[in-house]
Amino acid sequence: MEMEDDALRHLRLAGVIRVGLGGGRGPSDAYVFDPHRLALPAWAFALGPDGPPALLVTLDRHLDVVVPRHPEAVPDRSAGLRVLDEYTRWSLDVRNYDHILAAMEAGLVGDALLVARARPRGAFTGDTYVDTRGRSHRLVVVPTVDRAAEAWNHPAPGDAVRDVLEGASRVLLDVDLDCFTSLSDADPTTVLPWPRPIIREFLLPDGSGPFWDAVLERTVALTLAREPHHCGGLLASGELFRDAAEVLFRELLRVEPP
Repeated sequence: MEMEDDALRHLRLAGVIRVGLGGGRGPSDAYVFDPHRLALPAWAFALGPDGPPALLVTLDRHLDVVVPRHPEAVPDRSAGLRVLDEYTRWSLDVRNYDHILAAMEAGLVGDALLVARARPRGAFTGDTYVDTRGRSHRLVVVPTVDRAAEAWNHPAPGDAVRDVLEGASRVLLDVDLDCFTSLSDADPTTVLPWPRPIIREFLLPDGSGPFWDAVLERTVALTLAREPHHCGGLLASGELFRDAAEVLFRELLRVEPP
């Protein structure tokens, strides 16, 4: 029996939209979905079954580094896309905060550079995660792109941004749309989407060019989680996606927004 081509195999990833990004800079493909845990099978598809694990560069409001409930049960990437996809949908937490360490367990992600401002309850707090196969993964956490760029341009003692980037042969760039939101001070249950100028200021601060050059020259795929329940609902998240896409795709990647 002939193997399915990439286009047909990708169609089996329900809820994951593959977008070609030819002509810009950085990755040639983006994968868009709602639940953030669907990044894991998208990463498996983008990386394929062979080659070294990738460095994950992720932008999020939350640090999604909760240890999976049964980390030893995470399938290895060699098990194939179908197995990883089924595991993601049925075994990872529906709160979408354990997929990064699961991807490390699967051998898809090596180290991670995490740009995030909040740490959910139960999140792993160390700077090195040792998976159940005995592999060590560095977790470099910074709150903003501006801080990541500063650590790239002028490393201070203890900064590891340059170390993990220079040591990576492949990068997965991952963005959660709720990165561009804040909780209301008046009502912590209310999500406030950022306007486009604030998104631009966060994503493309002055001096961040060399950092983004280093990231994008190694990036093999972009994954983008829309997470409408964390972005003010379907309508609000749709408007936020439009504004974020203008900055992320047109200004950073220099391609037309999807």
